[in-house]
Amino acid sequence: MRVSPTAQAYIRRRASELMADECRIFKPQKPVLDRNTGKTVTPSPVTKYEGPCRYWEVQSGQQISVGDEQLTLTQSYLSLPYDAPVPESDDIVEITKSVDSTLQGTTVAVISITRGGGLRGSRKLLVRVVESKKDSW
Repeated sequence: MRVSPTAQAYIRRRASELMADECRIFKPQKPVLDRNTGKTVTPSPVTKYEGPCRYWEVQSGQQISVGDEQLTLTQSYLSLPYDAPVPESDDIVEITKSVDSTLQGTTVAVISITRGGGLRGSRKLLVRVVESKKDSW
């Protein structure tokens, strides 16, 4: 299916307008041996992207029982502007600014990148929470 450049520009602009959060994406570095001290050190991560994003969840509709508690599983996604660099699996995303103050400082790991669709208004990433202040995950 062919989509006109005008339609692509419109949908990308509209998708970017929904990105009220800001994030930083980086690849965690592996520890290396410092030959001078004989200790392992972890280099500072290299930032791949910093800018607008949208963190959102959808209910998968699946409920599981853990002990006496019912849990509803959800899937979390992150959208980036279409022209943002494409992250890789296991990159880490830190939500640096959010309209939901409980999300600020949350880190998530990229599980996969959803590609497809003729319009490609934004990059959609499946993510999982790594660390959060929120105790209801």
